[in-house]
Amino acid sequence: MMVKSKVRTLREELGYTQADLAEHSNLSIRTIQRLESGQSVPKGHTLKVLAQTLGVDSNELQQQKVADRKEAKEENLKLKMINLATLCFMGIPFGNLVVPFILWQKYREYPLVDEVGRKILNFQILWTICTVLILIFSPFLQDHIAAPFSLMLVLGLMAVGINLIVIFRTANALARENYDILPLKIQFL
Repeated sequence: MMVKSKVRTLREELGYTQADLAEHSNLSIRTIQRLESGQSVPKGHTLKVLAQTLGVDSNELQQQKVADRKEAKEENLKLKMINLATLCFMGIPFGNLVVPFILWQKYREYPLVDEVGRKILNFQILWTICTVLILIFSPFLQDHIAAPFSLMLVLGLMAVGINLIVIFRTANALARENYDILPLKIQFL
């Protein structure tokens, strides 16, 4: 689970609100909010002023960030495992749902893993439903369009190809630490 930011912990120990800390340090409230949420890292003047206002050494604020980065890498690794586990559909029926779901359940106490893992699973559920429906109805369509090839085979291969593309694009996004992936309107989990 993500640790509370060092800035927030120290601010609360002093009994300061974000506005109090901003006033005492001559930083904007927005800067304080970004630092506490992990959206930015204190550097240079901000780091010096913040450390002085909070009464700590600037290295202490930087050490916390190193620990946060280590935890973020751990979460990212778990997300990569969940995403790659979706490839199990190639050898296990519904393996793209079962194996990633087990991993997601195991690691979902991490907020990022819970959120992004849920997106990965929602896509896989939707893909599975669509693929099953396509494979069920393709023989009936085959009769109506009188195609000289197996429509079921072609549509099945296209569905597999689409899923592989999505899995590899997701893996690429996770490698770049981009977690804004698979924005689906339909949510199953």
